[in-house]
Amino acid sequence: MALKTISRNMRQIAIYVVSLLILVSGCSQADQKEISESKAVKVRTQQVAYKDYKVAVRATGLLSTATEMKLSFKTGGIISQLDVREGTSVKRGQVLAELDLSEVRAQVNQAHIGLEKARRDLARAENLYRDSVVTLEVYQNAESAWEVARSQVQIADFNLEHSRIKAPADGKIQKILVETSEVIGPGYPAILFASTENDWVVRAALTDKDIVKLAMGDSARVSMDAFPGILFKAEIIELGTIADPVTATYETELLILQSMPGFRTGFISRADIYPSEIKRSLVLPMHALIDATDNRASIFVSSEGKAEKRRIRTGAILGEEVVILEGLSEGEEVITDGAKYLREGSEVEIIHAIDPE
Repeated sequence: MALKTISRNMRQIAIYVVSLLILVSGCSQADQKEISESKAVKVRTQQVAYKDYKVAVRATGLLSTATEMKLSFKTGGIISQLDVREGTSVKRGQVLAELDLSEVRAQVNQAHIGLEKARRDLARAENLYRDSVVTLEVYQNAESAWEVARSQVQIADFNLEHSRIKAPADGKIQKILVETSEVIGPGYPAILFASTENDWVVRAALTDKDIVKLAMGDSARVSMDAFPGILFKAEIIELGTIADPVTATYETELLILQSMPGFRTGFISRADIYPSEIKRSLVLPMHALIDATDNRASIFVSSEGKAEKRRIRTGAILGEEVVILEGLSEGEEVITDGAKYLREGSEVEIIHAIDPE
């Protein structure tokens, strides 16, 4: 009996000790929670302020020269030689291709013979007219025949000259569309030529909602994979007025203001085009936003030492900042650092307030 009594007392003591420990632990946690809740969260804030900015229009295009042309022969015939290859750099006046000139030279010779005969006929008619052997009409017909023969010589000489294709300027051969021994018709494109004497441009296609934001002379920055890390200054020199029937976009030309010796037609180029119109809106640092989706986000505003949660509507992103369209007023203190540790009504202690620039 004594042993049972001792055992029962020991169990009661153990239960009492455990209960006491639980009670003390609960009080300690409650005290810590109360202390934690009562402690203000240290935060940094920034005043909401207006900022002038431009929203860049982004476009992708191809680098090319301002002057590109399809070179062809004035006359038709058999191609006898091609003196260049695709990608070749050429000088102004250099012969690029030539027809078999046998037929053309025969026509030139024929025209010169006709001119010589017409000259003799005119001299004879003039002498006979002075001697009153022939009428004025005969003399005038001989004079007209001489003028026609002289024009025929000019035509034949012109055709001979343009039976060769010469480089109209310093440039590069983009593509050769024919081969030697082929028969080609007058005016049929034979060589695609790009002049390097002129400026380099980026031709980009813009949508209707983008092109209405731009004007002639608007500035741009162009980057190319061929020149990583380099930004080329550019400006708009041409804005399309008619949409492409297939893509429904408008071609725009950007003039590169400083070129590189390594430029090649066809380089892929990406451009940020800055409209001349300047906008003014409230802005905030991006890291002040929480729960951001689409053009909506939440922020915390410091109001009388407490955190007030606010839903806002956002606009364009400007680097590390975002445009605020609704939900804030100029001068309000927005919590930028420490916002993720807050909830509605949390006490805050501002340790550093950033003045807007």
